[in-house]
Amino acid sequence: MKTIAVSLCLIFICGTHSTGQSNNAAGQVIEGGKVVVELLKALTGKKDHEKNEGCKGSYADLCLLNESSASITVVLQKSKTEEKKEMVILPAMKECCLQIPVGVWTYDLRFTSTPQSIRKGDILIEGCQNLIMNIK
Repeated sequence: MKTIAVSLCLIFICGTHSTGQSNNAAGQVIEGGKVVVELLKALTGKKDHEKNEGCKGSYADLCLLNESSASITVVLQKSKTEEKKEMVILPAMKECCLQIPVGVWTYDLRFTSTPQSIRKGDILIEGCQNLIMNIK
């Protein structure tokens, strides 16, 4: 992109110097520079738009906030696959799973010190969501 812009500038400058028929060569260089700047703005605007297409719906973010006085272990397992995530969340802290695949996930909450579950269940994670689960 930069090489294209630089080469356009060089071609324009060399073209104005080689003709030598213009009384106002500096004015033409300034006008040519304005054209190149506008061209760069247009090209970079399209490139930014292509990069920032937004969420495509295949991932979401899930954050867990531990509001209890003990540390909690959270085990997440996707229902149709064997994908598994396990987190230990300290008291008054938050942990996140970023870009977790969409679908139904089974969760198991338990205090870190005991193997007994506090809560079990399923959660549906849809694309482009930013979910926050508060644990009290």
